[in-house]
Amino acid sequence: MNALHRIERFLDSNLIPFEVVSHPHTQTSAETARRAGIAAGRVAKGVLLDSTGCLMVAMVPADQDIRLGKLGQDNATDYSLADAASIAELFEGCEPGVIPGLPNLWGVEMIWDDALMAQPDLYLEAGDHERLVHVETRHLRKVFSDAPHCHFSKPRTRH
Repeated sequence: MNALHRIERFLDSNLIPFEVVSHPHTQTSAETARRAGIAAGRVAKGVLLDSTGCLMVAMVPADQDIRLGKLGQDNATDYSLADAASIAELFEGCEPGVIPGLPNLWGVEMIWDDALMAQPDLYLEAGDHERLVHVETRHLRKVFSDAPHCHFSKPRTRH
């Protein structure tokens, strides 16, 4: 089953309204936001982290970077970025390099940044480089309710 179909089935079965938004092919969440004409703070970006062999996804706004030290301090563990090969292994049905916006559907634990819930709605990666799933944040609170959260992001610095 492809990633978008898996996400659509989950949202439908939980009676969560959504829409699929197409955009030109992109490689990063920030580029996706630009090309789709969406504020980057409303695009949820997944980052695969490794904590002593245990992989998990941190969800942050696309215009933010993760403060690994802050996240580790808040959760009493050390985190590092996982390698790209792990992404492909974990997220069957997704295009290479894509972390779907609902990683829990693949059995991968997640932690989300509180900045995401400040938005009225969010756009989640649909498993490929051309589509997003648009959902009102109030519905995502139900989906994310079991996942831990805290504030561990910072505004992305421009180079």
